[in-house]
Amino acid sequence: MARANKTYGFTIAVKELKETVPNIFRYASAYKRKNNLKSKGLWEMFVEKPAEEPISLPKDDPKYQDPLPEEILSTEPNHGGLPDVDPEAMEGETYNMCHFWSNFEIAKLDFFRSKEYEEFFQMMDHSGGFWMERWGDAPIHSLAAGALLSPKDIHYFRDFGYRHTTIQHCPANAPARQLPRVPYLEKTTEDEKKRIEEDEYWETYDPEKENGVGCRCKCDLDLLDVEGKSGSCLVEWVDVAGGWASP
Repeated sequence: MARANKTYGFTIAVKELKETVPNIFRYASAYKRKNNLKSKGLWEMFVEKPAEEPISLPKDDPKYQDPLPEEILSTEPNHGGLPDVDPEAMEGETYNMCHFWSNFEIAKLDFFRSKEYEEFFQMMDHSGGFWMERWGDAPIHSLAAGALLSPKDIHYFRDFGYRHTTIQHCPANAPARQLPRVPYLEKTTEDEKKRIEEDEYWETYDPEKENGVGCRCKCDLDLLDVEGKSGSCLVEWVDVAGGWASP
């Protein structure tokens, strides 16, 4: 990250529980508006895409249908009326609940210590959302990054395996790219025999596979990777980054 001048790195991006952050986006958007901030390309990862306009078919298209006469359309409910207003939209944008999962994150502390981030945090804190609702650090970090950073400042640790409960990101291991592993005996397990057994378990990682990118990963095959689940936001990341790799 230092060599590539990255500011923030993640392994998993998922959707937040809507009931825990009902008002978070209005304050994040207000901060952006108050400071006259223009998106650097990352903000769009966290907002709903605008509805696509229906495609007008040419009259010679086999699927073309003549529009209904105006006298019939005028009898339709709400015809000619104002469009429905989304009560959760801010500046015409709606939060899509995506965020970088902070269970695993690596960040440059200069970002969190910066004047801009401090002002963002103070505004969010003064709103009362941390205790009146249940805002967590993950959407706070993510919306701040969306307002202040660009996709090129973000690194996707696609090669790192990570699991928390049933949420898992575990890539296939890269062929001919696995570095020697130095034994590491963690100190939280007091029983030395169990500590050695734990270390030996991780010593044997999954076989390497063609097109794999993983680094000594050992996957739980009973779990579907988060990228294959409906709550994943990797598609949104790919859209703003222009591909699976970091820009």
